[in-house]
Amino acid sequence: MSIRKHYSLDSSTLKLTPDFVNGLLTLVFLKTNTEKSGLFFSDYTLKHYLEKEYKYDIKIITDEQDSLLNKSTGERRILLFKYLINQNPDFLIIDNPFDTLDTRHVKLLKSQLYDLSFHTTIVQLYRRKEDVLPFITTELNIDSEYKISAKKSSEVRETITSSELYDEFPQSLSNFNSTPESLVRFENVSVSYGDKPILRAINWEIKKGESWYLKGPNGSGKTTLINMISGDNTKGYGQKLYLFDKQKGSGESVWDIKQKIGLFTTNLTERFDGSSTVIEMILSGFFDSVGLIDKPSNLQSKIAEQWLSLLSLSTQRNTRFSTLNESQKRMILIARAMIKQPPLLILDEPTSSLDDIGAERVIALIKRIVNQSNTALIYVSHRQEKNLILNYTFELIANKSGSYGICSKSLL
Repeated sequence: MSIRKHYSLDSSTLKLTPDFVNGLLTLVFLKTNTEKSGLFFSDYTLKHYLEKEYKYDIKIITDEQDSLLNKSTGERRILLFKYLINQNPDFLIIDNPFDTLDTRHVKLLKSQLYDLSFHTTIVQLYRRKEDVLPFITTELNIDSEYKISAKKSSEVRETITSSELYDEFPQSLSNFNSTPESLVRFENVSVSYGDKPILRAINWEIKKGESWYLKGPNGSGKTTLINMISGDNTKGYGQKLYLFDKQKGSGESVWDIKQKIGLFTTNLTERFDGSSTVIEMILSGFFDSVGLIDKPSNLQSKIAEQWLSLLSLSTQRNTRFSTLNESQKRMILIARAMIKQPPLLILDEPTSSLDDIGAERVIALIKRIVNQSNTALIYVSHRQEKNLILNYTFELIANKSGSYGICSKSLL
């Protein structure tokens, strides 16, 4: 049993920075011993080491023969944790440590944190209640004046379901009636980077209106697969990869492909985090632009308003996108990706780093898209959301000779 006190803090309503967390929590928990030292496990810390390598070719977490830049987000987080605990800190602040980690690495990290808890004070910041570590002894609240108090044991919160969204699904302006039945087809496609095999003999077909859960361990090639489909990876050229019934490299442009695909990734919130208003952000989806660069038609404006109504965000139409909370940003960017109701929608980790309520809102939106549109879905996530059931699963099985894929159909 752990002999130390360990703390948890719901960070979903706070805008936390490394300076805030380190300064405040160090002062509160360790002020009686100024010789204590601590470290911060978070995306902020990871970004610092990525910038060191990208700008100055300084590698701290990896050896000289390896690179953070070539790792998936999950692999980067694992390397960061190993690096931090090797410094033997007196306390460790961990900010949502399980985001983007596969099941195996979540179990491994939990086991390592448990072992660490015997000699290191752990302060866990979380957004999803299910992620709170079992050895945590004290749960805390921080108010707007940074005063700390014990959290109430009973907390009532509203559950958001898809029935609470706007009744009518937005109309479609684009005409994709001529789209073939087969949207994506891999036939024995393999990918290597140098001498390192990533994917081996992938066979996978996605048809109109299907919903797929793409899963696999960190580094198994999920991002490579997605980028081959979206046109951001050239490894598909010269192989039997067919997009909308045309072989990759047979004359279609990347622009032609992107016109038929809606895409959400978590880094889009940073890319589009500018001065655009919420309504401008949704409308920009018609023009595939960063911000609104063309004047929309009356019909385009009407459809954008319908999406705002669906999301219950009509009152925020003229609000700056950058001021929204994270779940609102995700929903707006998903609406932007869907505004043309393309044949295919790719959602890469849409609920990562969200709190329970924010994740429920996003999942409610995804369920409406699956049930009330003709758009096929590829949903990529390490976290199995219990309220989201899709038609099929394509699972990548990691192997030294390259990951191979297994297709399965939902039993429900």
